Amino acid sequence: MEKFENEFETEEKEIIVLLKDSCNGALVFDKKWLIPSVNFLASIDNNTGKVVSEEGLLEWIIENNPHRKGWGYDFKQFGIYRLLVRKCFPKELAPYQSALMNNRYLLVKILEEDVQNEKLIELQMRLLKPVKIDTPYGKLELDRSMSWFEAEIECCGHIFTAFLETDEENGEKADSAYKVFLKTLNGFEEFDKKMKDYAAQNLLDSANEWLESEEGREDEHEPITKEKFIENIEISEIAVSPDGSMTLYYSDGEMFWGHSIDISVDEDGTISDVGISG
Repeated sequence: MEKFENEFETEEKEIIVLLKDSCNGALVFDKKWLIPSVNFLASIDNNTGKVVSEEGLLEWIIENNPHRKGWGYDFKQFGIYRLLVRKCFPKELAPYQSALMNNRYLLVKILEEDVQNEKLIELQMRLLKPVKIDTPYGKLELDRSMSWFEAEIECCGHIFTAFLETDEENGEKADSAYKVFLKTLNGFEEFDKKMKDYAAQNLLDSANEWLESEEGREDEHEPITKEKFIENIEISEIAVSPDGSMTLYYSDGEMFWGHSIDISVDEDGTISDVGISG
């Protein structure tokens, strides 16, 4: 616990925060401890009263007890809280690290819930209002905690989930991803055929190796042909990024014991990778 808390200043201060999400998990720290966290979208320093529209992170530490319930604190998404905190010491960040790592706070105590702060309530009301995209294939709704639009859609007889990432973090539009999404679905039959063919070419040998290694078989199975492979798989998800790249997820028809077949497509439409996950 001391090792973790030494990452933060000793001075305690009050802030008011508007949370981005609730707590849904934690990092394991030295095996014995867990570090739950929640992101906030904006904060107010009680000394200045100024709204800071910069995303940050609240963290705290609890014992890694398998019999525990919850994550120590029960925060509500888009809740407004007055907190006693300690700011992290700034450090040089690696290129892959988010700037919010230098806007972290150790949560000392919750001082007040449902704070009636006019400036943050105005922002809270806007965040609580649903944002949707109407498409010919279904209506996608913004998931602010993930910065993407999401919906189950139907296209060419296939039902799958679509994810369109917002143009910017915490944004409310996905114009770039939507253009690629429409182009893809307008020619989906040919596109789907291309994805399945590529997956079969690259994973057919692996599928037969998995078949041969299956335990408890009492009789010999016929080898999986390319045609059978293509017949077995079915699209389950499509995720489109603002740069135009995509990841397609296909159900494996139990050829890989329930794993997902993942296909990566670059922004120029070139298939760059295929593998299994899950």
